[in-house]
Amino acid sequence: MSTRALIRVAALLTAALVLTVTASAAAHGDKKGDKAGDRTPSRLSVKLKGLKKGDLTVGKKIVAVGTMRPYVKGQKVTVILSRGKKTAKRVVVPVRKKGGAGRFEFSKRLIKPGRYAIQAIHKKNATVGGSKDHSRRFHIHYPNLGKGDNNNTVKLFNTLLARLGYVNDEGGTYDEATGRAVLAFNKVNNNARSENADSSTFKKLAKGKGGYKLKEPGVNGKHVEADISRQVMVLAKGDKVDEIYSVSTGKSTTPTILGHFRFYRKEPGTNSHGMVNSVYFQGGYATHGYASVPDYPASHGCIRSPIPNSLHIYKWIDIGDPIYVYR
Repeated sequence: MSTRALIRVAALLTAALVLTVTASAAAHGDKKGDKAGDRTPSRLSVKLKGLKKGDLTVGKKIVAVGTMRPYVKGQKVTVILSRGKKTAKRVVVPVRKKGGAGRFEFSKRLIKPGRYAIQAIHKKNATVGGSKDHSRRFHIHYPNLGKGDNNNTVKLFNTLLARLGYVNDEGGTYDEATGRAVLAFNKVNNNARSENADSSTFKKLAKGKGGYKLKEPGVNGKHVEADISRQVMVLAKGDKVDEIYSVSTGKSTTPTILGHFRFYRKEPGTNSHGMVNSVYFQGGYATHGYASVPDYPASHGCIRSPIPNSLHIYKWIDIGDPIYVYR
């Protein structure tokens, strides 16, 4: 048989094979195509609850309520909470039947500042098609706070202060203890020396910022640092700040001695000079509670602390603990 004849036979055989495969696919169906055709199309929608004027008050829960239509038993949705361009939280939640649709829900208490949004995604599977939706974007609102305020927002504020070492009673009331802690915070951060907290203070605390940077972080065990320029005293454990207090040190005519010393004597109670729970570190220089603790240097050389804090400070300090006094 000639070469031309062989080519013609091969072409006829190929055409016959194609017809056979096509006929078989028509008779038995394309399984992949059938699965895609059998999927139920889905549609998601997400709405937010908890916003006030488009923002979420710090510490409150954002609630995302979503619907999936139609409801198909056993489906799940991935919910993504984003903060800026980063994913803050990703969870998979079940879709439950409610009326003629499916319902899913996600909630999260938020503290850190940022531009947030929530997205819901249903990935296609053998029975249901894929779909997605995303919420509007929102920010966290930080209120101004002041003496007498009493609510859960104040409690959160006090907790954030305490995490950085600013001592207060960590309750839900903006009381004298909160005021003293805020004054210490403002001193450390070189703000106006006030006991009231504005939204910028709250926002900074929510970021975990505004703490004290120790000048002597390499000390083993406990030590005390007194910063004359900022009028604060810090109790530290190694390289970690434990507690921060607003104090009043020596006025210009009777300045507090500067340097490195060790506590050598403790005197409980109130002495004839009105010094409460005194701990001495050099001669007559001591840290102690006193009735008057202004936000500026006013003492005769000692380091004055508020009387409500004096007993705790007295007990915290042990004989032999070092103190560093600097400006």
